Amino acid sequence: MSGGHLQVVIGAEHYALDVTLVREVAELGDVTPVPGAGPHVAGVQSLRGELLPVIRPQGLLGVAAGQPRRLVVIDHAGRRAGLAVDGAHDVSELEQTDEAAGPLTEGAVLHEGKLIGVLDIPALLDAVTGGGA
Repeated sequence: MSGGHLQVVIGAEHYALDVTLVREVAELGDVTPVPGAGPHVAGVQSLRGELLPVIRPQGLLGVAAGQPRRLVVIDHAGRRAGLAVDGAHDVSELEQTDEAAGPLTEGAVLHEGKLIGVLDIPALLDAVTGGGA
């Protein structure tokens, strides 16, 4: 499967997100903690008048925490959230393989000398909310 993907950095790892599920990339501003929201939810952030849950994907992906500075707004089937990432880079066409597919990845690709995991956005949202599609 190929297609446009936004490349992001989470901790020391590189990942890609299907651009059709990305609404925008913004600065990670002030995040208000929400008691009882769960360990992978940093809280909520107001983005242009919309309260958006902010997900910390590091723990879900088993990578060391970095210093998130960017917010990638994702939307799948009406579920919208922000992913706190360390950086967001190019949009590239990636030839993806299902090799290295895992519970939260659709596969991986070697691109410009880097192994990039392709995130499964619906599975990531399900992992945070505890729901199924």
